[in-house]
Amino acid sequence: MSGAVDRVAGGDGSSERDGTSVQDGTDVRDGGTVGSGPPVVQALRARLLDDLAEVLPAHRSWTALDFPMHLNCGDSALHLGLEAAAAQRGARVTRILDRRSYRPELLDPGSLPVSMAGGTWGGLYPTHHELRLRFLRDTRGRDAVQMPQSIEHVDERHREELRRAVGEHGRFTFLVRDRRSYDIAVRDYDCEVRLVPDLAFALGPLPRGTATRPLAVQARTDREAGGVEGFEETFDWITAPPRSRSALLLRAARRANAQQRRSASRPVAVAARAAMRALARANLQRACSMLSVGERVVTDRLHGHVISTLLGIPHVVVNDRFGKVRALHETWTADDPGTSFAASWSDVPEALARLGR
Repeated sequence: MSGAVDRVAGGDGSSERDGTSVQDGTDVRDGGTVGSGPPVVQALRARLLDDLAEVLPAHRSWTALDFPMHLNCGDSALHLGLEAAAAQRGARVTRILDRRSYRPELLDPGSLPVSMAGGTWGGLYPTHHELRLRFLRDTRGRDAVQMPQSIEHVDERHREELRRAVGEHGRFTFLVRDRRSYDIAVRDYDCEVRLVPDLAFALGPLPRGTATRPLAVQARTDREAGGVEGFEETFDWITAPPRSRSALLLRAARRANAQQRRSASRPVAVAARAAMRALARANLQRACSMLSVGERVVTDRLHGHVISTLLGIPHVVVNDRFGKVRALHETWTADDPGTSFAASWSDVPEALARLGR
């Protein structure tokens, strides 16, 4: 399975041709090499790419900000989705920066600055909030894009800081990934707002591994955890063994990224970009392996839901503490017969019984 995931995301052993990762004749523009996949995947990928083609400013180069320099597989899927979306637009991601390496002088005037997709808009994660304010300030008066986010304002201060920064920007495009966030963004922000599917859908269908048990259960172990009930054996994907491939590649990516704090040279940028892409690919492979263990899956992670959908695994998705899972499900995947929604962990047995009816 790992080789197929590599091909989807521009895998190991690839060569750089004009900035696009290519392996075995298949590049990241293809979005997949494993058949047509579930209809919902094809529909949402097409909707996402069509919307991005319509709304994004035309640039041949993108600079990706707020790279997920950690082991969370869902965030890595978002970065690889960004790479796939750029390639579909005929663009190259020429520099990748995280919150530690970001400096305004690294924003090439001819490159489109794009900020990481996810669920960090609104102050729930302070380091992401501060970087976003810097990003909005440093790109004022030039094209800049926030890739699809869920909005959760933790308080009025954070909302007002973001509202003011967006209002002063002038050329900001705000993409959101659920109807609830769209309504908030239209109300609160003076900029172009567009509702689009989650960015990981740009990857298209992913190859599923062989199931070894009837059910695999993923339960969050971070600040957004809702409290798992009724299952003794669960997994999450925000940590990995110290000698695992993901952990080793994380250390390598951090070393390469640290050089960007010291040098703006192209060779340094290329080396950092390659190391970060390798980390993202390893994390996505790890996610596919963990989810594929089950004939069916239960997950309370938004990207446990999205990646299970890309893999074609029947699954129950459990709402999170802040409602972003429900919001995305109701907006895009409520009619998918391979998905069943549970409002809480106590509702999972009933949701499993409904699955596939």
